Amino acid sequence: MKDFKDFMEALTLQQRRKRSIISKKKSKITAIKRARSMKKPPSQDKIDKAVNKAVRQKAITLVDKAGKYKDPEASIGVKTAIEKKADLKVQKMGGKWKKRLKPIIKKKMKDAFKMRQASAKEK
Repeated sequence: MKDFKDFMEALTLQQRRKRSIISKKKSKITAIKRARSMKKPPSQDKIDKAVNKAVRQKAITLVDKAGKYKDPEASIGVKTAIEKKADLKVQKMGGKWKKRLKPIIKKKMKDAFKMRQASAKEK
């Protein structure tokens, strides 16, 4: 499977320019869709995605005690090794962490939604 770098190298200058034009044309539509989704409460799917992301982040912070994962000068090999260890940690402890983090994240997302609603009423 191609990664992002290979994909971008495969595009010609003409293809990149065409993508740029398309994204500029669709930017207003995308902004409207984003604004609409912000008016809606968080769906169960979005909450689950946020929980999975939080679990993965927790695993990375536990595995990467030296803080090399966020270091911009770290090699790809070091980062992949950290990710493999984090994947193992998620397999072992992921269910327990999901159960503990879900109510916290759900509350955080609902509070953020309520704040957006309150700020929209003030305007």
